[in-house]
Amino acid sequence: MLLEAIIFIGLDEISNNALENLREASEILLKEYGVKLIIVPVNTWLDPLNSSIKSLPTIVINGFKAFSGYAPTVDDIKEFVLKTIKLKNRRKDLQLPAGILKEDILTASAIAL
Repeated sequence: MLLEAIIFIGLDEISNNALENLREASEILLKEYGVKLIIVPVNTWLDPLNSSIKSLPTIVINGFKAFSGYAPTVDDIKEFVLKTIKLKNRRKDLQLPAGILKEDILTASAIAL
């Protein structure tokens, strides 16, 4: 199964921790559950004033705002992804946001927030 995680980050330690936890959770999900989580980092470093107001980091998983304003633990991320998969299996209209995959690499993606 393929899911997308978009993480909006700033220039701070909490954002770095959130990104690292997301990467670690992604590796575990692939090894243990066969779930490939594509991580799309979006930095707001060019606008430090506004980025401090935006409750960063914010993580959106498969179109759902999952976490905002703190670095979730690896277990929190895994739990949310697994719940999303169960929901997706029940509702077939929940699909991966529009994206272009080429040789297992995401080259473009679109999501409505």
